[in-house]
Amino acid sequence: MLKAVTKVHKANSKSVTLKSSIPKEIANILELKAGDFITWNVEIVSPEELKIVVTKKD
Repeated sequence: MLKAVTKVHKANSKSVTLKSSIPKEIANILELKAGDFITWNVEIVSPEELKIVVTKKD
């Protein structure tokens, strides 16, 4: 299992959207490059736990 920690930032000063970086190990596994799209599938297990599957969109 791969574990990574990233910092969350505001997307911009006028938005409530947040952003974070994709760790290079995960980007390498998914063969991501700038401009690619990813799909987030999220299962809410509890308010404190999510199960997330991220896939590269073809």
